[in-house]
Amino acid sequence: SRAQSTPPAFDVASVKLNPNCQTGPGRAAISPRNLALPCVSLRALIRLAYGDMLVGAGLGARRMDVQGGPGWLDTDRYDVLAKSEGNATAQSAAPMLQTLLEERFKVKVHKEARDSSVYILIVAKGGPKLQPTKEGSCTPLDLNNIQQPTPPKKSEPMPRYCGMGQGGSSGPLMVADWYGVSMAEFAGRMLTSYLDLPVVDQTRLAERFDVHIEFVPDYHMSGPVTLNGVVTPEVTAPSVDPTGPSIFSALEKQLGLKLSPGKAPLDVIIVDHAEKPLAN
Repeated sequence: SRAQSTPPAFDVASVKLNPNCQTGPGRAAISPRNLALPCVSLRALIRLAYGDMLVGAGLGARRMDVQGGPGWLDTDRYDVLAKSEGNATAQSAAPMLQTLLEERFKVKVHKEARDSSVYILIVAKGGPKLQPTKEGSCTPLDLNNIQQPTPPKKSEPMPRYCGMGQGGSSGPLMVADWYGVSMAEFAGRMLTSYLDLPVVDQTRLAERFDVHIEFVPDYHMSGPVTLNGVVTPEVTAPSVDPTGPSIFSALEKQLGLKLSPGKAPLDVIIVDHAEKPLAN
């Protein structure tokens, strides 16, 4: 039938080259029916569309690497606006963005597993020191009805969404809290943000946990982080204090977890073809 043969697509979409971009992406908004991505590279768009980052509207477990393609995939920046009037769901966001990229940029990609250098997350000797998620500690996220966060009143804390986290600095320390998070999410999203290699979960811990960790970062966050469907800009870590705990020692002492360097096959996205888009 036509419904089966027609790929999912946004009803209205605009892609405009923005030659006056700042160095990084601006404030983005992602929901099943609306996409607003200012000042974004095609490589970042490909990662978003094909790299499982839009599973659950920004809750992919790992930031996938995108390899190949011409140099302008990184240097040209675009403002992308797209809307869907229909019954779009969180699960349809990625296919709709794929259709947009394939129509406007003639994008062709494939995935393949490549042996990659990684950190492997395991349980340290003595066992885990993790706090199982308490009922009510976080709010389940309705992926099909994501509300843009509004600044709460001073007396109200920001909502804590399950499977997400927040971090802030306290002097030289980075203090991070994650709620209702699986070890795969903690490894692939939180830990990978502060390290120079991807982190693969091999703890075999199936539960969800409320995680609190304090450490001195020695590597700035690897890129924008998506929280509540909104991409926050890159955050640079404070200057290193050699007396504070590294993320490695903090994991072991505070959480009973250990990072070991290793190799693992990781899916990467290979760009086979891309063209600069025609003007709208």
